Amino acid sequence: MFNPIVWAFRSLASQLAGVGVIDDHRGQRIADLAWPRVLTMVARLSLRVTDIAMVGVAVGSAGLVGISFAVVYWQFAFAFGLGIAGGTIGLVAQRYGTDRPNAAAPVIAHSLLLGLAVTLPFVVTYWAGSGALIRVFSEDAAIVRYGSTYLRVGAFALLFLTCNVVASRALAGADNTRIPMSIRATGAVVNIALNALLIFGLQLGVFGAAVASVIAEGLVSVSFAYGFVRGGLPVIGPFPLAVSVSEPRLHVGLVRQLLRTSLPLIGQRLGNVVVRFPLLVLLAMVGPTVVASWEVARRVRNLLNASGAGFSTSVSSLVGQALGQSDERLAVAFGRDTVVFSAIVYVLSGALVFALAPVVAGLFSRDPETIARMTPFVRVASVSSVGLGLFRTYEGVLKGSGENRWTLYGRLFGLYVLLLPVTYLGATTSLGLRAVFAALVAETWGAALVTGYRVRSGKWTVTSQPHPTAD
Repeated sequence: MFNPIVWAFRSLASQLAGVGVIDDHRGQRIADLAWPRVLTMVARLSLRVTDIAMVGVAVGSAGLVGISFAVVYWQFAFAFGLGIAGGTIGLVAQRYGTDRPNAAAPVIAHSLLLGLAVTLPFVVTYWAGSGALIRVFSEDAAIVRYGSTYLRVGAFALLFLTCNVVASRALAGADNTRIPMSIRATGAVVNIALNALLIFGLQLGVFGAAVASVIAEGLVSVSFAYGFVRGGLPVIGPFPLAVSVSEPRLHVGLVRQLLRTSLPLIGQRLGNVVVRFPLLVLLAMVGPTVVASWEVARRVRNLLNASGAGFSTSVSSLVGQALGQSDERLAVAFGRDTVVFSAIVYVLSGALVFALAPVVAGLFSRDPETIARMTPFVRVASVSSVGLGLFRTYEGVLKGSGENRWTLYGRLFGLYVLLLPVTYLGATTSLGLRAVFAALVAETWGAALVTGYRVRSGKWTVTSQPHPTAD
């Protein structure tokens, strides 16, 4: 069956190779690993956009604001699972790239257990104290009601989502992004269908949106678990890795290694979330409608960065496997070609959304005044998305070598040295929205400059040392 995304990625790789910009063989490998992840993220991020659009239509702006506040806490907890998953991909790739690929199985088992262990306390906390947590931002009764409902019910999805992201990254480390793409994209489609049924059909509003997420993520987790234990899934096919339900004793050395590679990524994710608490307060000071417009801009930027997730996963796996074979030159070549390949994709997609900004803004509202307010935010998001994409590609290169400190440095620089202070100027001076727009762009481009410097230095190749396998 013809797949336009596969065709687009492979064709672009061939065209770039034809003019000598990248190597054709490496370009095709990059494309083959990137497109499934891109498709997965397009489906999942489209879900997030559809989610708030449906809620906005069903319950109004109070529901959107409530969900925005709930998502901050939700992302804070998920930062731990994402960090552990990010550390997993490099460790799996380095083991899968050796003559003992089965040595990667203990990494998956330990990552899953560690992820669940750190996520469960958040689920309990959010269920018991959701109302108080939302009141940190607002005392408005409607906002608190919607926000606490979404946070309390949606917290259970965190357990499933942590398992899903670890499983996806593990398979990517084993040179397979097609399987997680198939499973998670299907889950996203199911989620959208459930949203429509529960939000509109049964008129459950925000509660329906949260329940839909829990059910969809749970089904995805069951699919991954079956595939890893049974060795594959019907229709989708065999898994490149298998995990035994009777995995042997705890390997303390492996846990330490996983923590060493994951902690910088966890710190980066936490830094990305924590900044949103004061940021939301500052944005509200600029104007009452700015919070909603900023949330729309953030979702649009994330959707544009679906390709960034694909290139990051692709290069992380390819670099990790090359370093696992002690081929530093190949690792550097994959890194260089992926940066060039991805940069062109980011610029093209950003330019398209910039040109269609009024149309994109119209997806979130039918009110002409609201569309007019959101349009410049969408345009700024398209410019910011290029910087975010470059950062994600550089991040993937560094992840593949287990060098994750510089991704932390870059992200924190963009958030705390650029985004927050410049937004503060917008809230406290006459610069207003101009400063807010500048902050959104500076955040991602600043992070890209820091991580790009590290990648270009070439020093990341020497940080990857042979790792003992767990028996």
